[in-house]
Amino acid sequence: MSIVVCLAYTGCSGGSETLPPPAGPPPPVVLGRGTVAVVDRTATATRILIFPPHSDKFTREISIGAQHLAANSLAFDRLGHLYVGIDNPTGNGKYEVIEINVQSRKLVREITDLPSWSHSSVATDDENVLYVNTKAFAGGDVKLYRQGDTKPWREIKDPHSPFTILVARGALWVGYEGLVADALARYRLRSTDRTWFQNVLNYLPLGLAVNPEATLVAARSRRNSKSTVQIVDVKSGKRNQIFEGSPRTIAADDSGNLYIAEQHGKIYPCTFHACSQFFDTDATNMAIAVSPLDGMLYVACAGKSSVQVYDPQTRNRVMYIPISGVPSQLAIEP
Repeated sequence: MSIVVCLAYTGCSGGSETLPPPAGPPPPVVLGRGTVAVVDRTATATRILIFPPHSDKFTREISIGAQHLAANSLAFDRLGHLYVGIDNPTGNGKYEVIEINVQSRKLVREITDLPSWSHSSVATDDENVLYVNTKAFAGGDVKLYRQGDTKPWREIKDPHSPFTILVARGALWVGYEGLVADALARYRLRSTDRTWFQNVLNYLPLGLAVNPEATLVAARSRRNSKSTVQIVDVKSGKRNQIFEGSPRTIAADDSGNLYIAEQHGKIYPCTFHACSQFFDTDATNMAIAVSPLDGMLYVACAGKSSVQVYDPQTRNRVMYIPISGVPSQLAIEP
């Protein structure tokens, strides 16, 4: 796969006046904690736009190829590197992961030997270990890669299929699909040691969030034709449904707030016990993320192609970033 990274600067001039030559190159763009990455799928290509913290102007554009390439997952590590998970079923029939240094615009690593699976995704921990959930002949694996490696360092193997992964609260959390019952599990970071396992009947976990104390797990679940958000108590295993509708994605912050984004515009600020009134983006919500800088909620929206930024306390929109294509994924550097 060909990767092209470009950096765009903008400027303007007009009239017949002769302008002096520029004094020098523009100052370097400051990236780092709070940097936003957005997958933008246009009619002809898939690209990733990089926005500095608090900015509504992208300063880097990363092209990853044709429109059919489904960049279905993004994750930053603590070095300012961005990991992109790409499902390529019509190309080489593989799931691929690329690692990009967004500051230097260099391709750092490619992992190209994973089986094609639309539920694969990427996650990283505080020591820059990469986690990728994959399908296997029986069940599935979560593969762990040390920095720079293209072959797995460790593999978590299970007869269940790992439909979703999350690194949060000092642990790896996995949502499994099983033949008899679906399940949630927790593992030590950088290890195959499982420290918790809970059957959740046939509530297929498609997305996870964890409260700051790591005592409650929110699972965006599907059972038959119904989509819900279930809260599972880690100690007791008790399950409490707090939402039913069309939840597309969920996210949590370090203050114990849980956010549920419905597909058709509504955002619900919740706790891990109940949901309050909603606000509406008037668009199709594709992805959400919480900024570590100020707790602002970023929402990638189709229909009105944009990234919309909200203050969850007031529920007011504080920034609107138009996007030319469809913003299907986003991530914020921790």
